[in-house]
Amino acid sequence: MDRQDLQHARNDLGRRLAALRTSRGLIQQALARQVHTTRSTLAMVERGRQVVDRIFWLRCDALLEADGQLLAAYDAYRHLHAEFNTQRAEAAQRARWGATPEAVMTANDATACEHRELGNKQPHNERPETDLTTTRHRQPSAVDAEAGHREEDDNRTAARLLTHLRHHLLAPHQPKQAIDPTMLPEVRQRVAHIHSLYQRGNYAETIRELADTIEQADVLTRVCADNHRIRAAAVLSAANLAASKVAVKLGDPSLAWIAADRAARIATDQAEDTALVAAAAFSVGTALLAMPNRTDSAEAVVLSALDRVAATPHPHGPRTLSTQGALTLLAALVAARQAQPATAERHLNDAYALAQRIGADRNDLWTGFGPTNVMIHRINIAARTDRPQLAIHLGEQLDTSSLPKALMSRRAQVHLDLAAANATSPDNDPAAVLHLLEAERIAPQTVHVHARTRHLIGDLLARERRAVTPGLRALAERAEITA
Repeated sequence: MDRQDLQHARNDLGRRLAALRTSRGLIQQALARQVHTTRSTLAMVERGRQVVDRIFWLRCDALLEADGQLLAAYDAYRHLHAEFNTQRAEAAQRARWGATPEAVMTANDATACEHRELGNKQPHNERPETDLTTTRHRQPSAVDAEAGHREEDDNRTAARLLTHLRHHLLAPHQPKQAIDPTMLPEVRQRVAHIHSLYQRGNYAETIRELADTIEQADVLTRVCADNHRIRAAAVLSAANLAASKVAVKLGDPSLAWIAADRAARIATDQAEDTALVAAAAFSVGTALLAMPNRTDSAEAVVLSALDRVAATPHPHGPRTLSTQGALTLLAALVAARQAQPATAERHLNDAYALAQRIGADRNDLWTGFGPTNVMIHRINIAARTDRPQLAIHLGEQLDTSSLPKALMSRRAQVHLDLAAANATSPDNDPAAVLHLLEAERIAPQTVHVHARTRHLIGDLLARERRAVTPGLRALAERAEITA
């Protein structure tokens, strides 16, 4: 299946709608008014240029007395679209690992690999014999033309960064300098700085800083005593959280799972910090959600963590409320992935209630949680569930000025989501490019290494109209993307 097949399906869906409308003697303006949309949107749908959401098709089916035929046709298209996305993801996976998603190790396999790596006492100047998902003897596989060429460029930078991070997580060195308990405040500050680098979208510097810091924090958990050891464990757990976040962002959810699981175990067994345990569960859930066919596992982790937080006897302060809110937003993302819109909406409403209790946009435990972040997730879910008009409408209402200054990548992500929403209609390509350029201005690396965004830029290049998207080609060149 290719994009042309998908376009043919969209065209058929639009023609079916137009034929039914005409047979009922309705003009576009009349039908658009009755289904609560605009005539231009309806025209785009009938021409196969836009699809909109299921509610639109439900209303059309009822008003045109189609006896479920329109809705069934829409659902068939959505199934085809999901199949296309799966094939594209598999092509990307082959480009990155030389294997299909089914061949990528599961979380348990990754853990076994971790223990093998850590048990292999190699000299510090040697690289591990095995990588997380490949061996040194693996030959590159052939990839399909569309995803392969783009993905090869895509992760040149990301792969280099991931190799560095993977080496330090799975085969840690001894720190270059002697570590003693007096260094705990300094290492704690470095971990906070690393999270700030990540939130600003500076992934290269995040990984460079992480390498030594994780190793230093690990030593501190052994040389510190009593309460200082508990604080050192919290620092080590937080460092692993940063590693997990950047691994997900760069496209290695298995490595992210290892780092997040390690953070969770340290936080639970040594740090004695309920909020930190919840933050670690959030990262575990995020890593699982990024893996193929692990959505149900992500749901189980997230809902279990929410139950544990809710059962905490003492009053919840901002740190705990923030991690509870972040978990609730992740639960909404999981529900959206499972095509459960009512459940996703309930979680979003619950998250907003928690944000109201906090009363402001905060960044406790680097969650960035608050009322604005809830709105950002509403936009993200709308964009990812084929409701582009809703995403655009919410984007017009969004004000990110109250977000903490460090949350540069969060601001950039809004523009990436709105770019994707606008790009569903070729007539909105100029707006899509403007959002991409704004995201790049805010956090360049967020745009340059984000796989979905790189695919989007490639798609825009394929239908480029230079007169109306003058900044697109230069953006693609900066990100090393070819059509």
